[in-house]
Amino acid sequence: MGPEAEPENPSSRPYLCGGGYGEYLMRPAPKLTVYVVVLLFAAAGCIRRSPRKQDMVLATVGEKEVKESDFRAELDRLEPTMRSKYRRERRALLDKMIEEEVFYQSALDSNLAETPEAKKRLTRAAEDAAIERFKQLEIYSGVAVTREEIEKRYSVELARREESSLVKSVFYVCTLQEDRVRNLVNAVERGVKEGLPFREIARRNSFACQSFELDSAGFSDLPGQMRNIAVGLNNRTGTNLRGTPLYFFKDAEVLDAKLLSPCARRIRRAIREEKKERALGKWLSSRRASSTIRVYEKAMDEIEKSDAVAAEVNGVSLTVGDVAAPLEGLSVRDREKKAADSKALLDEAIDREILRQEALKENLSEDKVVKEKVARESRRILVELVVERDVAGVTPTAREKSRAELATALRKAAGVKILAENLKKMYVPASKEIEEIFGGGTI
Repeated sequence: MGPEAEPENPSSRPYLCGGGYGEYLMRPAPKLTVYVVVLLFAAAGCIRRSPRKQDMVLATVGEKEVKESDFRAELDRLEPTMRSKYRRERRALLDKMIEEEVFYQSALDSNLAETPEAKKRLTRAAEDAAIERFKQLEIYSGVAVTREEIEKRYSVELARREESSLVKSVFYVCTLQEDRVRNLVNAVERGVKEGLPFREIARRNSFACQSFELDSAGFSDLPGQMRNIAVGLNNRTGTNLRGTPLYFFKDAEVLDAKLLSPCARRIRRAIREEKKERALGKWLSSRRASSTIRVYEKAMDEIEKSDAVAAEVNGVSLTVGDVAAPLEGLSVRDREKKAADSKALLDEAIDREILRQEALKENLSEDKVVKEKVARESRRILVELVVERDVAGVTPTAREKSRAELATALRKAAGVKILAENLKKMYVPASKEIEEIFGGGTI
């Protein structure tokens, strides 16, 4: 073969931009192929990028705009169950955001942040944010959870006689077509006798099967009769109120092969929290041993005398008021119960002060994460103070009515406008699969 000859096998040709395989690759592709490739890339771009084209305004509260990004940030901060609920009930979440905004603007208008009570709460919130950041950076950073630990805990939880908070029951609702009811019911019953997991039975035998965790928002939305059947259920067939044949059955969650299931995430979170607690206890024990601590337990006998010194930590005095701060906001019963254990309250205050002093040394009040959290907490505290100041009534019903009236008056004064069309067309993924593709539900 001469030096200019092409190889017989295209896959063996060298990749050279000026000739050989490079020249082979640069040959014009058939037009249909080009069109298909272009369309695929365009479709991918639309799926991933189109929802990001603009940050739509959903409402205006005075001069403040509530945007799509604000809505998504609020959605992401919610617990999974509430997040699922408000994905469907967008207007309800927007109304809550608007109510918070009008209360916050009321606090700013009345200069509420300058009151002694506000200053006290805001200072403590800033210290708590710095303390939490210190723990994350210095104490919890080495905490890790292995696959083996998750699988072992799953086995333990699965073997428990009582209901597990980590491995939850899953309720499957399978719609059966009239002409296939008997065959499908027989197939399902055979699967049960063979000992197949209910999840596998559902996959094999149903074409319209939905699954719900028994404490999920989706389960709460099911008809009452169906929810009643689910409680204590092993397996059974039945019909709903409209007579459409259904097959109901329940079993425990399974671990995903890649440990990405909600069950695996709950177990990982539980093990991590346990490890964090042990790491914190070990760290505090070490710091306590090297600190100068004096405790005056008798000062706690009269918890109302908030200025009395209850302890000293490395020369910093903690008053009874400082020690009793965690009691604020508790119900009367919970407050009395926690206040009864004065030693535990003192220990909690001493540990917090040790952490506060360490966070202060690290200048964590200037940390970006801390600043963002302080901003959110400051807003929450001011809203809370407006409610405490302006909402009247003794019973929960009376206070709720008073709050609603206050919100209505403030909304009217602020000239609230809702752009319903923008709220309606906003893209919010409905399923977990789409949520994982795009990353946590934020598009």
